[in-house]
Amino acid sequence: MKHKIDWFPAIVRIAGANFPGTAAFIQLQAEIDSDKIEHRLRQFEDPISYLHEDVPALSKEIYQKLSTDDSIHLKFEEDFYNKFSRPLAALAANNLISEKRGVFRSIPCGINLTDPTYILYMCRLAEDQNKMQKLFDLVDNCKRREWLNSEKLKGEIGLPECVVKAVFQIYESKGYGALSKTNYSYQYRGKV
Repeated sequence: MKHKIDWFPAIVRIAGANFPGTAAFIQLQAEIDSDKIEHRLRQFEDPISYLHEDVPALSKEIYQKLSTDDSIHLKFEEDFYNKFSRPLAALAANNLISEKRGVFRSIPCGINLTDPTYILYMCRLAEDQNKMQKLFDLVDNCKRREWLNSEKLKGEIGLPECVVKAVFQIYESKGYGALSKTNYSYQYRGKV
């Protein structure tokens, strides 16, 4: 089956600038095409926000709870799950979170933040960017055999420890360092 072409823009493009009335339509079509391309580029640059229109608002609420609890295992009230059921499902389907479900429960009894990139996405929306830059600089400049401690950085920078750990995990996944857990904190050792 052939792809359906919208007739009006096609005719305007065919007519081109040969007719006086089409110049305005050509400009309008160029602007519409430009908006479509810009929308696609924004979606490519920020695919998480485009999973569902409520993902940014949901993510800000999740981050607020993460900041309070300093945990990747979060529990919310039932109305939260009812309000955000679709964006939560979209995040779960993309393995950014997992939902904890009880037996015979129709709504989750909690969520787990399973992807460190989602944690950093939430930081981009809701955290002090100066604090994030300071953390990034410290981890990015970590020398070979140098150790960074998540609990210490949490105190120095004022970020939740699970945010510090998420940055450590991303750097470890690139082969730049190694992550290890001690009794109460995470250690990151630079490799390169």
